[in-house]
Amino acid sequence: MSSQLLRLARMGGMASTAAAAARPELPVDILEEIFLRLDDAADLVRVSAVCASFHRLIFNGNFLHRFRSLHRPPILGFLFDCHGKDTGFSFYPIELPHRSASAARALARAADFSISSFLEPIPYYWHVRDVRDGRILLSRHNASHNWWSFFEYLMVYDPLHCRRVQIPPIPDDLMTTMVSNKVRRGFDPFLVPAALDKDNLSFQVMCNMVCQHNVETLLYSSVTQEWHGVASISTASCKRLNPHCQEERYYARGCFYWVSNVETRMLVLDMLEMRFSMVDLPPGSEGRDKAVVEIMEDRVGLLILGDNTLDLYSTLRDIADHAKDWRHDHRIRLLDDYFWSFAGGVVEGYTLLVGLRQDECKVWESCHHKEPAPNAHYFTLEVESFVVKQLCVLKVGIAHPNFLYASFPPPFAPPRI
Repeated sequence: MSSQLLRLARMGGMASTAAAAARPELPVDILEEIFLRLDDAADLVRVSAVCASFHRLIFNGNFLHRFRSLHRPPILGFLFDCHGKDTGFSFYPIELPHRSASAARALARAADFSISSFLEPIPYYWHVRDVRDGRILLSRHNASHNWWSFFEYLMVYDPLHCRRVQIPPIPDDLMTTMVSNKVRRGFDPFLVPAALDKDNLSFQVMCNMVCQHNVETLLYSSVTQEWHGVASISTASCKRLNPHCQEERYYARGCFYWVSNVETRMLVLDMLEMRFSMVDLPPGSEGRDKAVVEIMEDRVGLLILGDNTLDLYSTLRDIADHAKDWRHDHRIRLLDDYFWSFAGGVVEGYTLLVGLRQDECKVWESCHHKEPAPNAHYFTLEVESFVVKQLCVLKVGIAHPNFLYASFPPPFAPPRI
């Protein structure tokens, strides 16, 4: 489809040359509609080189805004912590044969993922807490505040445009409330998805504080530059909620989800109502790796890893009222003789799978990790098509991907801060 559109676009470009003066030109609005249907920014770059009029049309701010609103940004790589290094984290770009390989290389050249130039290195170690909408949420442990030193410094960073915003500390009144509720050192900060209908430089950060008797959720807005308490739930309803254990956080259809591989229920935060609820999971999901994903507009999906299988279940978007209506939608088989798990969260309709060969793991464990570490095989799963593609192979312990990174490559990505 894209190749046909490219040929049609080039015909329109040739119509503007002297050699094809007799051929009628395509109207600008028709060209714009053709270009909007190209699903790869790299194709737009090629088309923009056809002639000056194409270049002006494509790099017009209104056109770029429409293109970004109609197409999800491509997965360009992933971020991983660099334990023991001053940089804190690194970016690993997607490589060939992925179609986004050229865009990933462009991002790697243009962006600054080396934060050591403006952030303090070890012992104040910064690491990635969340990635969303081209922004990175960083934190470092605040070791100077004595009895409430479990609170951390936060920073939002735009690596493509090298912009950063230091998040102000949580105010004393909220801090006192947290301490009086006996915080269990549970600090789970994350980014709120940006509005899809506009290029907005503002952002929001949320964090869960796990206290003795309840979980408190705070919200920071870059517009008001203030923290506020927005939601709460009793820990009796979610006994195992602890960001330092097995819970993984996902976002889909206006809600955040926390799922554990040892629980039969998951915690849901409805962002519209700012209300927590606990939801039952499909039977047989206990002890399995799980990930919440977006599928159809009125449904939420749940991926469950089995023994060399991957199953997709779904329920209605109003999950609190339809939690028992899970429907089994799809199953695929994964490579045999591998240990499988999720890694890197879910971004723009993709999640990251990691497979370890069982024989290599057994040899490594039998020699007490003295032999070379086994290879970790990373794959991207496109949720919509259920297509699995290999991303890369890394040694266990050298680099563990934390988050997939999605963004339009330069010059299609506007500043996010």
